[in-house]
Amino acid sequence: MIVVVDRHSIPRIALGLISLLVALAVAVACDSPTSPPTGASADEPHRIFVVHSYSAEFSWTGELHEGIIQGLAQEGLIRDRDYQLQTFEMDTRINFTSPQQIEQRAAEALEALRAFAPDILFVTDDVALEHVAVRYAEESPDAPLPTVFAGINVDPTIYAPIDSLDMPGGTITGALERIPHTQAFATAKRLFPDATRVVILADAGAGSETVRAELQRDDQAAGARPFEVLDFLLLETFEQWQRAVVDYQDKADLIAVVNFHQLRDARGEIVPPAEVIDWMVAENKLPELGLVADWARDGILVAVGNSGLKTGAYVGALGADILNGAEPATLPIVDPKQTDANFNLARARSLGIEFPPDELATADAVFETIGGR
Repeated sequence: MIVVVDRHSIPRIALGLISLLVALAVAVACDSPTSPPTGASADEPHRIFVVHSYSAEFSWTGELHEGIIQGLAQEGLIRDRDYQLQTFEMDTRINFTSPQQIEQRAAEALEALRAFAPDILFVTDDVALEHVAVRYAEESPDAPLPTVFAGINVDPTIYAPIDSLDMPGGTITGALERIPHTQAFATAKRLFPDATRVVILADAGAGSETVRAELQRDDQAAGARPFEVLDFLLLETFEQWQRAVVDYQDKADLIAVVNFHQLRDARGEIVPPAEVIDWMVAENKLPELGLVADWARDGILVAVGNSGLKTGAYVGALGADILNGAEPATLPIVDPKQTDANFNLARARSLGIEFPPDELATADAVFETIGGR
């Protein structure tokens, strides 16, 4: 068959073909997947950088880290498939505790962070927030880096890059750490109904003064507690700790413990936490209430407090939301109230205490040894 085309119709045919090609191009573009919002392409994994104030040998930090990975996985982000992870441990609880050492570790963390060029930054506990996350935000306003924090005791709005808890307004958001005093004291009152007086002990490390102020503020807001708080002692040395425990044997019915990881000996060296626990088990005859959940693992009788694992999972999921396009500026900073109640049966036996079966049945963890021994 012969097709005859009028030469005057050629321009109209060409125009039609061009229109068809443009329409096809638009259709293909509309069907194509959108680019990932935070720097990684569809074929390139995200880059995640984590800075811990302490070391993973500190159980709270180790659980926070594991929780972050779990939280990312819950949102479909799998390590080594969907993201590359790099971690920096500042280790400022035991080995790098002076202001000069903290500054040096912060500088090293920032150098490693910039070299890695992450899509998102996670920081845990107050030292890393102040010295790494806030400093980066202030020093690099032209290279904004979404940041999620966990385990923060201070009010983070004291830092200029954070406008408010409800609307952070910048690149930084995350989870507060607020000691669940009410829940902890209520648990202790069920276990020890005849107890009426408690003394609270803490080392003088970062955050302890904030915890003391928070308890006093909560007392004023909540009214009467089930116990009379005889004192909240911030102790610099192991000798002061030992003296306080001995002095309150006849004054208190219960010893509550916030932190015991930065007590120093006569030479100014940090006393190993296991040594503090060994001494407590041998010399203290009063029931202990840990205000951090993991202290029961170390040997404290009962511990009710924030769960590192659950808190880490909360911020991991929050970070996944940001990688999927959420803006840190609009994500409120809250206390996620992720708590655990844990018991140590070895310590109970040494004190001649038997826990009610219903309390053990609802416990998040029950430990049979002291410090793994």
